Amino acid sequence: MIFTSATVLEALSRPTRASVHALSRDDIDGARAIGQPAHLIIQVDGTPARHFHLVVIGLRFDGIHRDGLRRYVISLAHELWLLGLRADIRMFQDKDAKEIVAAVLDGAGISPDHLSFSLERAPVRRAYCVQHAETDLAFASRLLEHEGIFYVVEDDESSTHVTFADSHAAFSPIDGASPVRILDVETHGKGVHELVLETRAAPGRVSLCDYNFETPGIDLTVSVPAAASGFGDQLLYPAGFLKQADGQALAAIRAEEARAHQTVGRGRSDVLEFQAGRTFSLENAARDPLAQEYLLTSVEHRVVVQPLDPTVHLEPYANVFLCTPLATRHRPQRTTPRPRIRGAHSAVVTGSAGGEIHTDKLGRLKSKFFWDRIGNDDDTSSCWIRLAQHPISGSMTLARVGWEMTVVYFDGDPDRPIAVSRMYNAEKVSPYSYPAAATRSALQTSSSPGGAKRNEIRMEDGGGGMEMFVNAARDFDAVTNNNKTEAVGVNEERTVGADEQVTIGSNQAVTIGADATTTVSADAGVRVGGDRTKSVGASETVTVGGDVSVNVTGSDAELTGGSHTTAALLSISRTATGSHGLAVGGSMLSAAGLGVSMAVAGAKSETVGGAKISASAAGVTESFVGALASTVGGVRVQAAGGDRVGTSKGLSVVTVGGLMVGNAAGQVTIKGKKVGIRVLGIANFLGGGGILNLTAGSAAFVGLVTLDASGGITFSGNPNLVG
Repeated sequence: MIFTSATVLEALSRPTRASVHALSRDDIDGARAIGQPAHLIIQVDGTPARHFHLVVIGLRFDGIHRDGLRRYVISLAHELWLLGLRADIRMFQDKDAKEIVAAVLDGAGISPDHLSFSLERAPVRRAYCVQHAETDLAFASRLLEHEGIFYVVEDDESSTHVTFADSHAAFSPIDGASPVRILDVETHGKGVHELVLETRAAPGRVSLCDYNFETPGIDLTVSVPAAASGFGDQLLYPAGFLKQADGQALAAIRAEEARAHQTVGRGRSDVLEFQAGRTFSLENAARDPLAQEYLLTSVEHRVVVQPLDPTVHLEPYANVFLCTPLATRHRPQRTTPRPRIRGAHSAVVTGSAGGEIHTDKLGRLKSKFFWDRIGNDDDTSSCWIRLAQHPISGSMTLARVGWEMTVVYFDGDPDRPIAVSRMYNAEKVSPYSYPAAATRSALQTSSSPGGAKRNEIRMEDGGGGMEMFVNAARDFDAVTNNNKTEAVGVNEERTVGADEQVTIGSNQAVTIGADATTTVSADAGVRVGGDRTKSVGASETVTVGGDVSVNVTGSDAELTGGSHTTAALLSISRTATGSHGLAVGGSMLSAAGLGVSMAVAGAKSETVGGAKISASAAGVTESFVGALASTVGGVRVQAAGGDRVGTSKGLSVVTVGGLMVGNAAGQVTIKGKKVGIRVLGIANFLGGGGILNLTAGSAAFVGLVTLDASGGITFSGNPNLVG
């Protein structure tokens, strides 16, 4: 193989590239050549050789030369160039840019012996960093450019070496003579043939801004001067930092970046020692501003060994270069674009083994993305991801492990994911079968652990079956800080499985348009601290399976327009510390299995338009401290399986329009200071020891009958007493 010419391009923060033209008598198998190492050596007129350790990345057949020779163009590149062929989507957690780049290079098979880091400033540790659909080369370059880190490729006879640095300490002078002369038409020899220095406008100030939701009250805006003769203020947002001190350091780097590329030199030379990342000083310049030290940022070497056309004269070696004044600190330009995710991703919520809910103090979640090929399905699968909530003050719903979530990205940045909603899939299905339940909407959460029970608010919008349903998996607490109004258009049904307690701080008014039925299977107690008024427009029926107990601290008044019925399987007990008034338009019935009793500390007044019946399998007892006035328009019956006792310390007047019957299996006792019995119809008192029968015209008794009064006993009617 005969090499005719070569071009080599080396630059700061770029892999070295080369193109070699060659002639060959034989065909070259391109497939076998690709990937093979190549050691390119350039030497001119006995000067020290330049070495380039490269890899064959392309081979092009360029036609037939004279004498049947085949023309080939061989493309070569530094091994870093191969990283541009590797693309991935992966994440790095709790690492800085140096550690991430080292991991990327190691994963690409770059030998650690070929790499070194020389950094003055330690990069900021990143909680979460994603390589998203980028090549390894683009990803590493993006991180390095952001941190102001450049790299220099150096080759010697045996190997290649890449140094990552952020200061001029990484730069050394070119090999050989320095300063380098600038040549003109009258000056001959080796040196710089042309140098054009160009200065461009630059921003006068650089401002950076970002936002940290963990410290939302802190303004992270920082600003530093850039070019001395610059124009305007260059604002960058989001600038990629979470602490003001880190922002200040980044702002200084951005300002240095603006100054580093404000003045650029472009030149031609025949100095083979010119190498990217090396420095040189220039002398013999026609203009003093050119006579200074420079940093070579890019050099393109052009070598001609054997011209394909012998009639054309070409210099055996020349180069074109870019440089910047060494007095200006070098920073790489941010030319590698940051990936932006325009749409949404899906991810599955993850957590620790066996856990159903995994969160932190901010309600964030962790998840496994479907693009993640190497991460674990546990609490290390991602960074903490913020969870968007309903646009309501105080709303909060936590994602459960196993849920599929929709994830978007703040400013499209893969490093800043935000979970916005849950999505159902074939395994995690919706709570209702669709499309059958197409008119049903719901808010539902499951109990944890296990999910056996659910809290739910459900809305059914189907015509004719519209419904609002609320289910509490266990307790239901509702608080109304001011008024509460409920309106039920038709029926309301309320079922309480155990106890119910109602506490009302002030008044209560209950209005019932039709009937009211209260059924108590055990005891019932009513306690009124002051007055109590009860008005029933028609009948009232009270059925109690156990006892009925009414205790009134003050006065008690009841008004029933129709009938009044109280029934209990156990006992009925009513107590009032004040007076008690009762008015019933119809009949009144009190029936209990274990006794009927009434105790009134004051006066007792009752008017019953119809019959009044008090019946008990045990005793019937009435006790009044004050006077008793009882008027019954119909029959008055008191039937007791035990004793029948009526006691009044005041005047007791009982008026019965019909039949009056007092019946007891034990004693019938009427006791008072003065007992008066006036009979307009018939009165019968039946006790275990005797019977007393009273009519308007006669009185008769059988057996033992006791009437006890500390004063007198008066019978009004026929005084004839037979017994």
